[in-house]
Amino acid sequence: MTNLEAKKLLLSCPGDRIQEHIDEIGMSQAELAERLGRSIPKLNELIKGKAPITKETATKLEYVLGIPASFWLNLERHYQDELLEIEQMEFLEQCVEWLKAFPILIMKKMGLLPNTNEMPLLVESLLKFFRVASPFQWSSLYTNNQLAFKIDLKHTAEPQAISVWLRLGELQADKIQTVEFDKKLIRERFDEIQALCYQKPENWMVILQQVCSECGIALVYTPCISKAPIYGATRWIKNSSKPLIQITDRKKDYNAFWFSFYHELAHILLHGKKDIFIDGLDNLNIDVEKEKQADDFAARMLLSEKERNELFRNSNFPAALVIAFSQKYRINPSIIVSQLQREEKIQYNDFRLNRMKIKVEFDKF
Repeated sequence: MTNLEAKKLLLSCPGDRIQEHIDEIGMSQAELAERLGRSIPKLNELIKGKAPITKETATKLEYVLGIPASFWLNLERHYQDELLEIEQMEFLEQCVEWLKAFPILIMKKMGLLPNTNEMPLLVESLLKFFRVASPFQWSSLYTNNQLAFKIDLKHTAEPQAISVWLRLGELQADKIQTVEFDKKLIRERFDEIQALCYQKPENWMVILQQVCSECGIALVYTPCISKAPIYGATRWIKNSSKPLIQITDRKKDYNAFWFSFYHELAHILLHGKKDIFIDGLDNLNIDVEKEKQADDFAARMLLSEKERNELFRNSNFPAALVIAFSQKYRINPSIIVSQLQREEKIQYNDFRLNRMKIKVEFDKF
């Protein structure tokens, strides 16, 4: 027998106690109805639990049966609590199929869901994770883009996993204190950000996050999730008051990380607050022009046109050339090597230069 079945079996309405008491004192329902000033059908509804015991009814029961009104009101309150719990359990049972589409094992491992096999408990935790009242509201938020804050994933293959990754970013952003967004200030700190990219101190990711927060941007690093093929995302949260850049470590080397960062930053600087950009999902109805603008901005931030032309003029790329170019223009060698590979100037399996590349991984939850 399940917990739900047991609760239903043991459920007893306050009317049962009324019936027990009048049976003990030898009073019929008709007589009780007469003494209470109620019709027999109305009293029968009360006995069967179809009508609640109100304060007025509880007071009359005290007069007629000699049992305090507080007793009847507490009995009614407990009964309603039990009814609500049963209804909630039934509702959660109905949502189990919805739950199964999500990456449950991954979410358990990340501590996002409790480590239990009780499906109703997992459903309840998932609803709280998304802050929605039902699967219908989840679908409305993530598969319908009629409102600005909604994310349209209806054409993606795995909207459940993607929505988990996106929600994780929002939870991470909640922990970051930011000032009011200042577009001018973030531009003024470009040199500082590029110096950080070149020097790569041990805590470079923390420093970058701090610089962004001081300019009003929440930058979060969300580990990749299976079936969520996303490289990065940008959106405005908190009633469009707080820009959020969310980056994953999926297939990330140092060059890819910084390209993603600058790409997402471009969306904040160049595009509107109502736009939602998710990089890596081909099935989304993307704005090609805006994506190109973001790509171009990121490419310029990594290598200016002058730097790119000078670098690619060479026909051979020994390690010494890469180091010299890096020092001259203060560009991290990992980025130079990746750029050369992307332009097919060197092979991806070039062991000499691959040793300069840096892999980026995020702390797991």
